[in-house]
Amino acid sequence: MRIVLTIGAGIFLSGCTVGPMYKSPEISLPDRYSLVAPVTKASARDLHWWTDFNDSVLNALVHHGLQGNLNVAEARERVREAQAIVRRDSQVLSGNGQAEVTGNSNANNNTEFSTTASFGLGGQTQWAARAASERLEAAEIGVGEARRLLLSSLGTAYVDMRFLQRNLETRQQDLRSRQRTLRDLNKQFDAGAATKLDVLRAQALLSETKAEIPPITADIIQQRNRISTLLGVPVGELGIDLGYKGKQPVPRGVDDLGVPADLLRARPDIRIAERQYAAAVSDVGVAEAARYPSLSLSGLVTAPLKRGSWNESIVAGLTVPIFSQPSLAASVDAAEARAQQAYLAWRSTVLVAVEEVEGALADLRAANQAVRASREVVQLNQRSLDLTRRLLVESGDTTVLDLIDRERSVSSARAILAANVRDLANAYIALRIALGIGHDEVVDVATRNAVMAAEDIVTE
Repeated sequence: MRIVLTIGAGIFLSGCTVGPMYKSPEISLPDRYSLVAPVTKASARDLHWWTDFNDSVLNALVHHGLQGNLNVAEARERVREAQAIVRRDSQVLSGNGQAEVTGNSNANNNTEFSTTASFGLGGQTQWAARAASERLEAAEIGVGEARRLLLSSLGTAYVDMRFLQRNLETRQQDLRSRQRTLRDLNKQFDAGAATKLDVLRAQALLSETKAEIPPITADIIQQRNRISTLLGVPVGELGIDLGYKGKQPVPRGVDDLGVPADLLRARPDIRIAERQYAAAVSDVGVAEAARYPSLSLSGLVTAPLKRGSWNESIVAGLTVPIFSQPSLAASVDAAEARAQQAYLAWRSTVLVAVEEVEGALADLRAANQAVRASREVVQLNQRSLDLTRRLLVESGDTTVLDLIDRERSVSSARAILAANVRDLANAYIALRIALGIGHDEVVDVATRNAVMAAEDIVTE
C-alpha cells in the first residue's frame, strides 16, 4: 500500500506544472477586400467550387485525386506518426524494470523483480504531452492542406491541358484555312491572276502552321502525364477520357467569397501555423519544467518460487539540477525564441493569405475583362478574313498579302482568346484555393448537379 500511495503522491506533484499560458494569436484584418464590396461567409455550394466549371471530367478527376493522391496519403501517415508520439509523450511515469531468477542447489530458487521510475515535479511530461497533442492537431489539419494543394495543382493542370488542346484545334483550323488559301492561289496562278511569289508566301505560311503542331501535341501529353501523377496512378492507366470536346473550362460565377477573417478558420496552412505556435509555447513549458526537481523511485521485490517470505525494498530520490541551471536557462531562452519565430511565421502566413486573395481577385477581374474584349476581336478578325477572301476570289480588289495578314490576325486573336480563358479559369481556381474552400470535402460525382445553378461569369 505504501508503494501505491507514494507513486500516487508523485503523480499528484507532477501535475503542478510551471510554464507559459498560451493565448490564441490575433491579427487585425480589414472587413472587406479592396476590389469588392463587403461579402459574407462562403456558401455551401462553394465547398464544391470546381463544379462551377460544369465539367464532368474535372469533377471525376477531383473525386479520384482526393482519394488517390500520394501527397494526401503521406499527410495521413504523418497523422499516424503524430498519434504515436502523443501516446509516447503522454506517459506520466518513465522508467524500466526487469526480473531475474536466482538460486543454487542447496536453496530454494528466488525471483527478483526490480523497477525504477521517475517524474518531474515541474510538469515536464504534461508539457511534452500537450506539445505532442498540438502537433497532432497540426498534422490532422495538414491532410486538408495537402488536399488544398492538390486541388490547386490538379485544377491548374487540367485547365492548362484544355488550353493546349484548344490551341491544337486552332492550329488545325488554321491549317485547313491555309490549305484552302493555297488551293485558291494555285488556281489563280494557273489562270495568270497570281504570281509565283504569292504562291510561295502561302506555302511558307502553311509550313509554318504545320511546324507549330508537334510541340503543342507534346505539351498536351505532358499535362496528361502530370494529371496521372497527381491522381497517384501510372502514366497510361488513368482510366478517364481526357479527349477534347471543343470547350475550355469557364467558371460560372463568384458568389460569397468570405470576409478576410474567415481565412483564419478556412485556410489549413494558417491553422497549421497556429497549432505549431501553440506547440512551440508548450515547448517553452517543457524547457522551464526541466529546471525543477525530479523524483525517482526504485524498488526491489524478492519472491520465493516455492516457499518462504517476500522481501521488498523501496528507495526514493530527489534530483535537483543545481549545477545545470545556466544551460537549462539557456534552453528556456532558446525555446522562447522558437515560440516567437512560430508566432511571426503565423502572422506571415495570414498576411500572405490575404495577399493571395487580393491578387487572385485582381487577376480574375482582369481576365474576365480580357475574355470579353478578345471574343469581340476574334469575331471582327473573322469577318475581315471572310471579306478579304471573297474580294480576292471574286474581284481581285485585295492582295494575297492582305489575305495572309488577315489569316495571321485571326489565328493570333484565337490564341489570345484561348489564353485569356485559361487565365480566367486559373484565376478563379487561385481565388478558391486562396480562400481555403473545399479542401475538406470529397466530391460525389453522382450528386454534383445538386450544387449547380446557372449564372454569368463574375460581374463587375
